[in-house]
Amino acid sequence: MEATCQLSYEVLVERNLHALDLLLQREQEVDRYYQQLTQDAIEVLTLQAPVANDLRFLASLLHLSRDLERMADYAVEIAMAAQRLFGEPTTSSLLPDIQVMFERSLLLVSESLSALANLDVNLAAAIARHDDAVDADYARIYQRLCRPMANTEPVEVRLLLLVVIRNLERVGDHATKIGERVCFIVNGYPP
Repeated sequence: MEATCQLSYEVLVERNLHALDLLLQREQEVDRYYQQLTQDAIEVLTLQAPVANDLRFLASLLHLSRDLERMADYAVEIAMAAQRLFGEPTTSSLLPDIQVMFERSLLLVSESLSALANLDVNLAAAIARHDDAVDADYARIYQRLCRPMANTEPVEVRLLLLVVIRNLERVGDHATKIGERVCFIVNGYPP
């Protein structure tokens, strides 16, 4: 998942079209993994009738796989918007702020996956606090994008940037959900 989001970053920030091709392939792999994991979890639920911790883990796994699949979808949407921005003479003075927001979102993805791999409740609980910075970035950039435009500025640039920041905000939200699910797996309740 980190690689998927990193490829999206490369398309937006580095204008790397090769990364877009790799991202599209990666997203299809994530979709296949999601479908297979869902089928496997349902099979285990049906055939083995797990209880307590095992049931909690499997139920969370179903939700986790959906979170990861959606994050891959958001990465693709960001990259597709970035590709449309390539043709614009200047993408925006907001790009440095969006780059910072993107880097924060990438950190959330990394933290959520680390919390999941290690079942680290402390890291998982901290993710929500870190997501507050991404939410603040979204609100600040959104407000700037809603300011009156110069007559020469194309509307499409602002709309595409809105797509980018909305999807980055959603990536952060899903990373936060993964952290909550880790807490549920370990403790039996969310943070």
